[in-house]
Amino acid sequence: MPSEPRTFVLPGRPTAAGAQRAERRVGRRVAMGACLAAALGALARYTLFSGSAAPAERRGAEDVFRAAREASQALAEGRLAPVTWQELVEQAFRGASPEEIARAIDVEALLARAPAAIRGAAVVPFSSSLPENEGKRVVTKLFVLRAGRANPPHAHDNMVSMHYVLRGRFRVRHYDRVRDEPGNIVLRPTIDRILGPGEATSISDARDNVHWHVAETDGVLLDVLCADLEGRPTDTHLVDPVRAEPLEGGLLRAPRLSTVGEALERFG
Repeated sequence: MPSEPRTFVLPGRPTAAGAQRAERRVGRRVAMGACLAAALGALARYTLFSGSAAPAERRGAEDVFRAAREASQALAEGRLAPVTWQELVEQAFRGASPEEIARAIDVEALLARAPAAIRGAAVVPFSSSLPENEGKRVVTKLFVLRAGRANPPHAHDNMVSMHYVLRGRFRVRHYDRVRDEPGNIVLRPTIDRILGPGEATSISDARDNVHWHVAETDGVLLDVLCADLEGRPTDTHLVDPVRAEPLEGGLLRAPRLSTVGEALERFG
């Protein structure tokens, strides 16, 4: 079954064998298929739009997620550019109330199922309750981070994603991915801000691709993503902007990190 893009979690102290396996998996291609259609079915453990939310709240949240689904379907069909997807999905979520969305998805029930994470984020996938022919273009998940923890800086190939602050405050940094080099990625800094509930950023290959979230407080990010764009598999690349070599024009030559464990040790 296809797998999903790499997320950065250490659920407990790994064994030596487990650490070796994790290291061998770093950088491996993430085969996902038709914007995670199969993965979405596999992840459908939780249901969006809980019965505890008021009807108006459910309708408001449904409108936001419907906008994301429609943009993702248009992207998958070649009717929308990735940067336009970023603009449309960010706009939809920025116009929504984080409290309303939290109640509509029953965030407390989702958080109760979040796995323990020593470093990095605990990841809770959820899916909307939709007819069979809908909702296949988009994946939704929560990233739950304790204060001081991070989703380390990394890049993705052939993917768009939007990161919406549902709770808490995050320092968010993004970089354009100017070019890849052996052992490095050349970056252009684009965003360095503190974001609170209701604010969002997004990525594509064309804009703000490398991203890095650090929790200033305990917090929750809601991610919407679509991968394997144009049938090309999504890869993940870990980088270290802190140890980057400054270049002319404000560019940074950031070394690649070889393992998730190394990235979490540095940033998580």
